[in-house]
Amino acid sequence: MTSRLALALRKHIHVLIVVPLVVIATTWPTFSRLFDADEFWLHVRHGDKWQKIWHAWHFEQALAGQTELYHTDMMFQPAGTDLVFQAFIFPHALLLIALKTILPVDDAYNLLFLLTLCFNAFCGYTLIRHFIEDKWIVLFGAVVFAVATPFPQGSTVPDLTIIGTLPLTLYFVIRALRESNWLFAVVAGLSAGITAFISVYVFAFILLSVGIFVLLESFTLWRQKAFWGGLFIIVIVCGLISAFRFCPMMLNRDHNKRGLGAYAHFSKSNDVLENFVLTTNPFTGPIFRLAFNTTPVLESAYRKPEYKEIYLGYINLFLIACAIIRRSWWRRLLPWVVILLTFGILTLGHYLTFNQIEFPAILLPKHFLTQWFPGIFGNIGYPEYYQIGVVTPLSVLACYGLAALVRSRPVKARRLILLLCIVVVCIEFYTPRLGETLDRKSTAFVPWLQSQAESQIKIINLPDPSFSSNYYSYLQTLTGYPHTNGVISRFKRSAVRYSFGNLLLRTWDNERSIHCLPYNEQSFKAALDQLLADGFTHIVLHKWLYGDQFIIQSFKNIPPAYDNGHVSVYRVRDMRLSCQNQAAQLPRFIHFAQSSMAAPGSQSAILSIHPDQPIDPDLFEYLGSLFSDWRSLVHLYLDNGELVMQSAGARYPDMDAFTNDSQVVHLLYNMREVSPDSLSTYVKLDGFNLCQREASDDGAVIEHYVSRDFSCELMTSSSTPFQVRYDNGIRLENLEIQTDQDGMDFQFMWSGLPDEAHSVSIQVFDETGEKMLGQDSVIGHITLDRQRIDISSLPPGDYSVKLIMYNFESGAIVGGTANEDGARFERELPIATLNRL
Repeated sequence: MTSRLALALRKHIHVLIVVPLVVIATTWPTFSRLFDADEFWLHVRHGDKWQKIWHAWHFEQALAGQTELYHTDMMFQPAGTDLVFQAFIFPHALLLIALKTILPVDDAYNLLFLLTLCFNAFCGYTLIRHFIEDKWIVLFGAVVFAVATPFPQGSTVPDLTIIGTLPLTLYFVIRALRESNWLFAVVAGLSAGITAFISVYVFAFILLSVGIFVLLESFTLWRQKAFWGGLFIIVIVCGLISAFRFCPMMLNRDHNKRGLGAYAHFSKSNDVLENFVLTTNPFTGPIFRLAFNTTPVLESAYRKPEYKEIYLGYINLFLIACAIIRRSWWRRLLPWVVILLTFGILTLGHYLTFNQIEFPAILLPKHFLTQWFPGIFGNIGYPEYYQIGVVTPLSVLACYGLAALVRSRPVKARRLILLLCIVVVCIEFYTPRLGETLDRKSTAFVPWLQSQAESQIKIINLPDPSFSSNYYSYLQTLTGYPHTNGVISRFKRSAVRYSFGNLLLRTWDNERSIHCLPYNEQSFKAALDQLLADGFTHIVLHKWLYGDQFIIQSFKNIPPAYDNGHVSVYRVRDMRLSCQNQAAQLPRFIHFAQSSMAAPGSQSAILSIHPDQPIDPDLFEYLGSLFSDWRSLVHLYLDNGELVMQSAGARYPDMDAFTNDSQVVHLLYNMREVSPDSLSTYVKLDGFNLCQREASDDGAVIEHYVSRDFSCELMTSSSTPFQVRYDNGIRLENLEIQTDQDGMDFQFMWSGLPDEAHSVSIQVFDETGEKMLGQDSVIGHITLDRQRIDISSLPPGDYSVKLIMYNFESGAIVGGTANEDGARFERELPIATLNRL
């Protein structure tokens, strides 16, 4: 037995040596980082990596009997969440658990990534070796498998990269059906069934690939009983094994409906040129961008502004052409050509896009398959995932082409051509691995927290979890403490319901500071009491993460229990100190703080005029922190007849600069000090419309002004304002729509806009659901925005208008909650109907 194993290793030693070297070279510096114990470094920046580390931790807890496999009480306290639709990769989790015992977690995760690519290559080698005898030619196919893994830059989560079971299943299916070997049929069913515990995507693509192959084979083998017998065994074994993964999903009908409906009505298109242009490649990217004029310009609401996700490679396409030229091979190539075309077309999405120009009227197979089989194709929301199914036929056909290219050539020439092809494919698919380094100070608070005397610790992580929820999950693997932040399942509404119901959490999630002041003291204490009653002990403010600048003022008067510059930890009970700051009264501002019309924004300013009353500098500093969500806070008073400006936030040399920089101005004064007629003495608001005036019995007045470029209806709608809370913290405070025969005019009022650029897509659909018009625009960083769509080309009929928000850089669509009824949406939001006569 040992001698046979040694013989097999010697026979295939070339692939055992070359493939790891190729993987190391094309993923550099991942391998070198395995020996760097000084830094915590992961090979990918995408946040999903943190979640996969959490998966291993949770799986370890389940194996120890400390939690349920498909449910967790450790997040979203005090209520747990269902995990049946979570993308667990059980083999990866088991291996990560094992490797963590001998390696740091970052090295273990990086090593598993390298081993995954090697595993894919060896499985591809096994399949191709069955068809092509020359082991050196098959080596090229293994290299293609190693480097053509989907998403060369971006997410490399194991459920998208462990694709080796696909060629392995095909290998055993082919041998089982063609050789009437029932043992191979059992192994084929086993390989496919186990894939359900690795990746549901790969499992679905195995079924599709095997289905295409079986259909084509049935034309010649359908009369043979062994063919149907082998197929029956494959189906039974696969079904029995995969049932253990899918049955928990189906048992709860409500969860099943919501889980499978996560990508409902998700329509996306990928540019055809993505198959031919990899702009992130440092060698060929500049050439291709120039040749195809593919300067990244975002024209669609559904894709990243780069060509990089479904690349095929020119050397592979050239070799496939060499294979197809040989007419004598057409029969053996047919299954692989059909599988390649099937998955290649599916990667393009619902409709055609070419060179950033969309053709929504040209519908592609993905659109129809989603309508006919929504339970399968409707849940593959991102069509680039179909690249998983492209890699196998691409590698097989490329090897056939290489065999045709080198046939009847001298041995040295064959080896030289092979080496050249390997070098070319490695260069073509190479993208730099920038990785992500986690500063040790970011997790240095963990030992301190573990040393605390509390019998049970529960954590509130800040800032806004919509940006950092996966990272917070990773932190839980270090502490084991329950926490209330995170988005781990498709049921996001249940995950954030607790936060929505608590004033403190809701305010922080909206990226705003909150203080215990006379007007909100009762509700502040009630929210704090709820957190304490539910067992929350510490607030961990991660000051190096985006969003902390919007909420950090909440802790201005709260001493941190721990602080290292990167992270501050506060005790929840200490939040009561916020109510004891007597200097934080709100003279002149109490009515404004209670006003429902006071919507903050980047161009929304507060102007206070009290000629005889300067504000104490310490109090004004505090007021500046309280109103930190506004563009600026300006107070005017007279000093010996000279007008003096006190300002916080944006600074201005004079009042003209202040008004020029603002879109919304909330003017505060007292009629006992300043008459309305004398206001122009202090400030001129000629470029604004006075939209509403609020007067109180004590003489305090608040006047709300809006730039003349926008409608007062944005602030003074008689009906309930159109309000939306997006998962990324952005709020749509109101929306006004005006329609004429030629166009629709949209006016937006935004708040909570982050530094990271976002865009909105306004889309018009006809009665059949077909997209007729669409217009994308970057939101920018302004409070008020205006967009107009030309509808003059629309034929008569009824139309619906929908709004989609997405991250400008990543293309990720942002869901949210609409209006006061809390209606949840994951993708588009209906905002209007249109009737064209």
